[in-house]
Amino acid sequence: MDVVVLGLFLITIAAALGGLLAKSLKLPGLVGYIVAGVAFGAILPENLKSVAGLAQIGTILLLFSIGIELSLTRLSKFLKIAVIGSIVQIVLVTISSYFVLNWFSLPHITSLILALGFSLSSTAVVVKLLSERGELETIHGGVMLGWLLCQDLAVIPIMVVLPFFSNLSVGWESALVIALGKAGVVIVTVVILGKMVIPFLVHKIASANSRELLLLSSVGLAMGTAAATSFFGISPSLGAFLAGVVISASQEHNAIFAETRPLRDLFMALFFVSLGFLVNPGIVVTHLPLILSLTLIILFLKAMVVFIVSSIFRYRGKTAIAASLGLAQVGEFAFVIFSVALGLKLISPENTTLGISVSLLTLIVTPMLFKGVLPLWRKLRDLTSGTAFEKLFSTRERRDTFSESVSEHIIICGYGRVGKWVGRALADFGIPFVVVEYNQKIVQDLKEGGVSVLYGDPTEPEVLEAVNIRQAKVVVLAIPDRVAQETLIAYIQTVAPDVKIISRVHEDSDWEKLKVLRVDKVVQPEFEAAIEIIRSILLGRGKNKDEISEAVKSLRVSHSR
Repeated sequence: MDVVVLGLFLITIAAALGGLLAKSLKLPGLVGYIVAGVAFGAILPENLKSVAGLAQIGTILLLFSIGIELSLTRLSKFLKIAVIGSIVQIVLVTISSYFVLNWFSLPHITSLILALGFSLSSTAVVVKLLSERGELETIHGGVMLGWLLCQDLAVIPIMVVLPFFSNLSVGWESALVIALGKAGVVIVTVVILGKMVIPFLVHKIASANSRELLLLSSVGLAMGTAAATSFFGISPSLGAFLAGVVISASQEHNAIFAETRPLRDLFMALFFVSLGFLVNPGIVVTHLPLILSLTLIILFLKAMVVFIVSSIFRYRGKTAIAASLGLAQVGEFAFVIFSVALGLKLISPENTTLGISVSLLTLIVTPMLFKGVLPLWRKLRDLTSGTAFEKLFSTRERRDTFSESVSEHIIICGYGRVGKWVGRALADFGIPFVVVEYNQKIVQDLKEGGVSVLYGDPTEPEVLEAVNIRQAKVVVLAIPDRVAQETLIAYIQTVAPDVKIISRVHEDSDWEKLKVLRVDKVVQPEFEAAIEIIRSILLGRGKNKDEISEAVKSLRVSHSR
């Protein structure tokens, strides 16, 4: 049998088995791929591992798709903490990790490369965690995603500088300046072409209405940019990333991502399995105490740095805890850095195994860490109550920020896309209401507009008490945080059982859960949008109002079951 075909078959089977294992354990897929690579790598002969060279295509398509998914509008909402915070975090974690690794007697260059990799977090893992918990649109979700976006962009200078670590002889400074200059020229050229040429070409190709042509041209663009950047001595993966960033603003970027994703997933699986081949199980067993120690130290270091930086930018309490635990792990870009460094012979296979093992362990424990956000926040809030550290874990304001005489009012928790329309309608009818919001910009805008608003996390009992929860008529839960919703409902039903609760939800499972919790009114925006679409279609088909009302009633009844 052909060696290449057999090798590809075995690697694909390894990836499938690893993916199934990760899925059953509710872990990121890349963890399963690497573990499968470790297991198969220990038994496969070297000639069957040679096909893993195809895995470089995986890194190119991975970075290309990450570039496409970058959302600068998402970054703009949390620009200051995302840009400054991520840079400060990368620098502080790199420096502190470098000294820790050096203390464990690792070579200087090895320590620096591992420290750079450890400073980055996983966008894929964080998005998955936030999505599963329904927290993508929360304040801490926005902070984390903006932070991760800047971390992804920081990979550009890291990948440019990496080759120069192999030749730190006299005159390396000028060579580095020249390389950075080349990188700058390439980036500017790619951006200019991306603004003036590439969107036009992509639009023309897309107008042919051929999925095959769109797929071929997209992959060709990624590979072509990768080849062009490698010609200038810059990582081809970085070139693909830039190509993705360039077309992320085009109107066809969603279609391009959808077409290239299956190929990306396939080759990415090959990359992570081949990465597992680099891990020597014997080295892992021998250095297990060191690996466990470094894992704990890196998790603690990153969590502390993120927490301190978040607090400086006045994101405190649950938001700071969530960001620190969510960003504590080591991301997929670290694997790319370690792989490139090994290819440049900057680090030994043994130290590559060390870096991959530590990164892998952080990814495995992250879901368990993130589940502890709420209990840890409450514990720290209670422990620091009345001390000098109280402000770090609490967002409550003084009691006199809202008039105690106000009663029969409406409390709106969250003033985003849903809350603001509720507030405008109440203002039009002169109905008294107060907003509880944790986004400082929204709070400032509402204060300038003369709207009663309290800055704070609505899940804190003191914040709800400050807006007279016991005298309120209705509480509107317009926050997208599912866990926060359940916490609020439990507290309101305990201290103010007569107050009516109206809550928004996204998923059907959330709708069912809130109905079990005896919420007075649950509104699912997606379902209501479907109702309006159906109503419009039936009107267009000449149905009378009674028929439409009956159809809508039937849908609501089936939805409530």
